[in-house]
Parts: sequence; structure tokens; C-alpha cells
Amino acid sequence: MSDEWDWEFTDTADRQFDGLDEYAQDRISSKLDEIVADQWRNPMDYLEPLEGAPHQKLRIGPFRLGCRAARSEQVLYVLTITKRGGDAYRGDDD
Repeated sequence: MSDEWDWEFTDTADRQFDGLDEYAQDRISSKLDEIVADQWRNPMDYLEPLEGAPHQKLRIGPFRLGCRAARSEQVLYVLTITKRGGDAYRGDDD
């Protein structure tokens, strides 16, 4: 079994990502690449628990990513991308 992780957007996160400017997109994708390529830390080490939510959060600048790490698949799923404040931690009905 490989030690390499990958990351993947859900449909919801993909739509939210498409709505961001190029700078924000580059910042988010670069950080996700860095996290899954880190040879010293597991991607799950970067995630923070969310009270009452079935997933964790990842902070990247002003953005909050709702994430779920699938250990068996070694994939970090990005469920939502929201700007800090407002709806950053609310569930998505999609």
C-alpha cells in the first residue's frame, strides 16, 4: 500500500472553488498539494474537529474547507469551501 495521499473536491466544493478568484484558487490548491505531499505529517494532522459535524475543517487564509479524510483510500475529500464568517460552518443541503 502506498503512503501517498491525494485530494479531491466534491461537486459542491468544485462549484464553490469555481466561484473564487484565481489568487484564492491558487492558494487553496497549493496548500492542498502541500498537505498531501508532506512526508512527515499525515493529512489528518492538519484537520480540526467541528462540533456537531460529521467532518473536520481545514483553515487556509480566510477560507474554511469542510473536509473528510478517507484513510483506506488515502484521499482528502474537500466537501465545502467557504469564506470565514457567515456560512463557513453550516451544513450543506446538496
